[in-house]
Amino acid sequence: MSGPDIEWDTYGDSLGRRLSTLRKARGLSQEKLGELAGLHRNQISNIERNVSSNERFSDPHMSTVYRLAAALDVPPGWLLPDIEVRVLPRSAEQASADAVSAVENALLAAIESMS
Repeated sequence: MSGPDIEWDTYGDSLGRRLSTLRKARGLSQEKLGELAGLHRNQISNIERNVSSNERFSDPHMSTVYRLAAALDVPPGWLLPDIEVRVLPRSAEQASADAVSAVENALLAAIESMS
């Protein structure tokens, strides 16, 4: 079965960076986030590093994304990259260091506004 030529690892990298940024902004260790989300610390680490024992890159289930969002007390969309644009071959969030920084700053500002 074929589909669009998409570099899924770039989307996984974006999700991992978002998760790490939000976790740290909440002052949580990977272990504590795992406890809150009902996941193992290794799962958190693998998603943040975009690695998997079975695949080339992390590909978490939707239920995992929602568990993480609930544990972080954020909308699930905050974990998902590029949700407001059409799917491109590469995640636009990975285009440059400035793009990565802009996403991290936006997430931190959003977390701050929730306080």
